Amino acid sequence: MKQRFVPVVLVSLGLVLAACGSDSTSGGTATTAGATDTTAAASETTAASGGTETTAAASDCALDTPLKIGFAADLGELGAFSDQPGSEAAKVKIEQINAAGGVGGKPIEYEVKDVQGDPAATQRAAQELLDDGVNAIIGPPFANTGAPLLDTVAGKAPVVFMATTDPSLADPSRGAFLTSFSDKSQSSAIAEFALGKGYTKAVTLSSTDDVYFSGNPEYFTTVFTDGGGQVLGDYAYSLADTDFSTQVNEIAGLSDKPEVLFTAMVMPQTQTLLEQLKAAGLGDIVVMGVDGFDATVVWSAGDIANGVFFAAHTFPQDTNRVQQFLDDAKSAGAKIETISFGALSADAVQIIAAAATQACSTDPAKLSEAINNLENLEVTTGTVTYKDRNGVPDKDVVILTVDGGAPAFVEAMRPKNVPN
Repeated sequence: MKQRFVPVVLVSLGLVLAACGSDSTSGGTATTAGATDTTAAASETTAASGGTETTAAASDCALDTPLKIGFAADLGELGAFSDQPGSEAAKVKIEQINAAGGVGGKPIEYEVKDVQGDPAATQRAAQELLDDGVNAIIGPPFANTGAPLLDTVAGKAPVVFMATTDPSLADPSRGAFLTSFSDKSQSSAIAEFALGKGYTKAVTLSSTDDVYFSGNPEYFTTVFTDGGGQVLGDYAYSLADTDFSTQVNEIAGLSDKPEVLFTAMVMPQTQTLLEQLKAAGLGDIVVMGVDGFDATVVWSAGDIANGVFFAAHTFPQDTNRVQQFLDDAKSAGAKIETISFGALSADAVQIIAAAATQACSTDPAKLSEAINNLENLEVTTGTVTYKDRNGVPDKDVVILTVDGGAPAFVEAMRPKNVPN
């Protein structure tokens, strides 16, 4: 994602807290995806990335009516960083599946409605999608629109949230699922990674402005201390802060020096924090974060970001299909400026298509049941399992670092200790 989206992210978090907005009319564009490319998750049975695809072969299922997927996309202020590339990526993946025969012998249909980061507009968009006959919906990235979406849909179609890491939006009894890992998983992974590097002393920075910024440090602390580490202190900040010298000076004054600083902070605040740590002689503290570092492009801070570690949703590897998909999307003319959110959107489509193929139905209840029982499903980013997961898939957390001003792969892991 390009740096121009960073201010949008910071503004959007304030809107999440307010959970309000203008009662403007939601716009929408409807498209039926055509056939342009090669492979489709719903039409083949292959093994890759250590998992076997669980969808039935296309010849095993013949649908009476085509699967129709709606995307309640936030294309305005709130979630454009994920949903602009995500909505285009979903179209590309649908076109690929249709080129390979579709689902149940019929091409998938696709429709996008803009929720504009507004709860009221979200409810209207959700009702319009239902009125248009969608069988499943890809949902927006934040709870302030995700929750009203679920309330309006009311189980009439499964909702697969593409970008959110908020576990409160996952509820199989309501047909609600995440495509991504949860905040608990990514913070646990970073904590286990830090312990594995031999670090035993840490500090955290957290903000009560949103649960993302307070929950992630809390989960990190739980797992880090459970593993034998010690968190020397938690230092509060606000999303409106532009200076962290007070917190840095307090950390510098600790008699026991931390080896790690963990935070869910996002750019441009992260850059300021890194600069002030270095100016205070604390540049050797290893800064670690979660997917906010990825979403707001922490490596754009320049050399000061080298050596930072963070959780990400995916990264192109020989064991996944991420790079191939991004290349295909570029060839198709899609504007996908991120790695994670384009690939996650492809995953969301594959999850819905796999459920329709496995259930051989577009009935909402059967689709939800099928998603909830998927195991080792091969998707663009790797494999996912929903069975016995309460709507949050078991999938890899990718650990990246910044090396030479660019993100670099470190490892992919599934944390062993995830707080309940």
